[in-house]
Amino acid sequence: MKPGSTLLVTFDGLRRDRATADLMPNLAAFMAAGTDFINARSMFPSETRVCVTSTFTGCAPADHGLVANTFHHPALAGRPVNTGQVDDLMHVTAAGPLLHAVPLGDRLAAAGKSMVVVSTASTGSTHLMNPHAAANGHEVFSCHQTNDRDAAIDRDARALLGPVPPMTTPNDARITHAGRVVTEIVWPSRDPDLCVLWLNDPDLTEHAFGVTAPETEAAQRHTDAVFGDILAWWRRGKGPENLIVMSDHGQITGSALASPAADLAGGWEGRLSPGVFNGLWLDDPSPAAVARMVDRLTEMPWCGLVFTGRGADAAVGTLPMGLTAQGHALAPDIAFTLRSTGPDHGRDAAEQSRYFADYIAVGGGIHGGLNRGELSTVLAGAGPRFQAATVSDTPCWLPDIAPTILHLLGLPAHGMRGRALTEAFGEAPPTVTHTVHTVEHRGFVQHLARWEVGGRGIVDEGWTEGTGAWG
Repeated sequence: MKPGSTLLVTFDGLRRDRATADLMPNLAAFMAAGTDFINARSMFPSETRVCVTSTFTGCAPADHGLVANTFHHPALAGRPVNTGQVDDLMHVTAAGPLLHAVPLGDRLAAAGKSMVVVSTASTGSTHLMNPHAAANGHEVFSCHQTNDRDAAIDRDARALLGPVPPMTTPNDARITHAGRVVTEIVWPSRDPDLCVLWLNDPDLTEHAFGVTAPETEAAQRHTDAVFGDILAWWRRGKGPENLIVMSDHGQITGSALASPAADLAGGWEGRLSPGVFNGLWLDDPSPAAVARMVDRLTEMPWCGLVFTGRGADAAVGTLPMGLTAQGHALAPDIAFTLRSTGPDHGRDAAEQSRYFADYIAVGGGIHGGLNRGELSTVLAGAGPRFQAATVSDTPCWLPDIAPTILHLLGLPAHGMRGRALTEAFGEAPPTVTHTVHTVEHRGFVQHLARWEVGGRGIVDEGWTEGTGAWG
């Protein structure tokens, strides 16, 4: 066991209020016994590859440049980059830097530290957890076969555990397989400074069946059972010093299909990347053209929050991108979400829902926007330096995870937007303020709630009111 060594376990798509003692008793008990960050938040957009990149660079999209799951990039003229596919990411890399921030794996390699990734996620997500793994001498085990990494750990896993099981929904067999790779191969033979275990349930099953469906609850119980085996192994002193659990985003229900590409037809074709988060790259990004587009958007029944101001002031009727740590040069001229239910805190969060423009069916789970259910995440840690049975209500977000891991390893986090969560180690928490930014445009009202934590901005949630005074 190396000093400061850490296992980071991610439950993809797990909303905090769904991490209950009934559904996930092992996880709930672990969170209660360690330091539990009850105001942990995701990124904007709350999409997996954005979240992965923010977690493993300690930076926000404004810094690292991976601004959405799907976005326009000069390296791929004529179509958007699909960040879920490693081939697209490698194509971008060949034309120039994929990321504009230093990945955690690079920092560890420079310090002589080792890192192993074990993942059931997509090829793109797995690649982004340590994009230079092969060059860094780090290993990656993926349930998908790709040519961007060394295959030694794959051979060891096949010899000991057999082939990777087929993917199913829920993805139980692969989740079990990945957990065994960590406990039976990674630590007995590699003993890394950092291991990442990324489990793509409940996210996969939520998309198919919904956040509260019996199938999703079954997926949660299975991932929790796998985590329970890991937890028992860790408590026997078989693995690292520290164990951190996280989720990258939550999910809410997709309640009605929206068709931004069809409704905005008339010169915008090919410039829109649709989804829950939508990016629009204008051929004419002049203030007048942006203003016309904002007017068109905000009269649509599916329109949610609208952001402009990539490196400049926001257009009338929109919120500044900088409030959400967006605004990179690769960001769209206009970013908008699809409308979702507002923050009625007296209602069960399971009732939160939104329009969607993606591959799910009505009633399936969706994410990408700024609804509380999409942004609320799990984050907790335990180990020699973590305070036991402690609740931290200081807001934090995904970019804080990498600096915290570096802190445990005695390494600096210079250049990261996130901060080490040293309040978990008994230090005084930073000063926190909470504000709500509001903009109104012809009867359409947008709100963005945000914390300032020691001078760093973290989005709490966003919502809209009114339908606009159109016609």
